[in-house]
Amino acid sequence: MLSIFQNPIRSTFAILPVTFGLVFPFTLTSFAETLSPAPVQTATSDTTTSSLDEDDEFGRDWPLGPGRDDTGYLCSACHSLAIVKQQGLKRDDWDELLDWMVDEQGMDEPEAADRKVILDYLAKNFNIDRRLK
Repeated sequence: MLSIFQNPIRSTFAILPVTFGLVFPFTLTSFAETLSPAPVQTATSDTTTSSLDEDDEFGRDWPLGPGRDDTGYLCSACHSLAIVKQQGLKRDDWDELLDWMVDEQGMDEPEAADRKVILDYLAKNFNIDRRLK
């Protein structure tokens, strides 16, 4: 009778568990390292994209600035913020879209001061030049 080391088929199957036992954990560790998030930068006054922690309810790509929270809460009450980020509209178009949402979709009309802040934020951060690609 042949031992497992004399039989080429059996020796291959005998070596596989040892190989996977030694190599596979390192492969998983290397793969897991590639999935870890990029380092988070500290927000500064000239930062245009959110560099808040991963628990930021609007997402790391929701730009910092005046009107961020008001806009984020208003928009996310009805739909994903991804819809906002992909629009890329001029201020007048954002204004018209807000009117449509109030008239046709039942959105509450923002107060005039809040509407101005929201439109300023949208026009600055999600205008035709800043479409999410």
